[in-house]
Amino acid sequence: MKKLQFLKAGDYMKTITRAKYLDRIIELNGTPDIKIITGIRRSGKSKLMQAYIAYLKSNFENINIIFIDFMDLAYEEIKEYHALHAYVEEHYQEGKTNYLFVDEVQMCPKFELAINSLYSKGKYDIYVTGSNAFLLSADLATLFTGRYIEIHVFPFSFQEYCQYYDDISDKDKLFDEYAIKGGLAGSYAYRTEKDRTNYIKEVYETIVTRDLVQKYTLPDTLVLQRLSEFLMDNISNLTSPNKVSQLL
Repeated sequence: MKKLQFLKAGDYMKTITRAKYLDRIIELNGTPDIKIITGIRRSGKSKLMQAYIAYLKSNFENINIIFIDFMDLAYEEIKEYHALHAYVEEHYQEGKTNYLFVDEVQMCPKFELAINSLYSKGKYDIYVTGSNAFLLSADLATLFTGRYIEIHVFPFSFQEYCQYYDDISDKDKLFDEYAIKGGLAGSYAYRTEKDRTNYIKEVYETIVTRDLVQKYTLPDTLVLQRLSEFLMDNISNLTSPNKVSQLL
């Protein structure tokens, strides 16, 4: 298999191949299931999708790739499920294997109606990405009426961290660094610890103050922030609803 560049986010970053995830998606090529790539923000879902598209273009002929990125303003007009459905149907090509890729699918309200309808036609190999805040594993069976397979993408593992820095001479030292820096590889683009910390803080605040509040229509973001901070501070300790209620 041709080696693919997976992550590239700035001049100060290397690129590595996240073969575990890419190989899994390649295994599912051509299966009738909807392939759903989930994970927290900045975990690499979009980059994984792009790597898979590059693989298809390099290894297959007579294919038609329909790609939609809802983070791109070019697709603003189809952020409505009827428009999304119509756009895909307009770009279908008879006689070819048609692949449909929708990045950040949750940005289209009622997207599941369009995806389910397209799936029922049996003429698309469908892949979508979405953040955990909107595509929880427990919700997938409710959203998608057809068969689906979830590929959950995590931030860098310690093994991937070592691969990124290409150094296994002192694993204890590397692990101490990994425990501080974490696995959000986008932060590695920054030279200073302050900038890396700000990057991670921004991701956290986006998830807590925007994604969760938007999904569950929460009136008090301060309570949510205090709860999340409490749970992080007590990640290895026993706790109880009573302790939580006393804090809040």
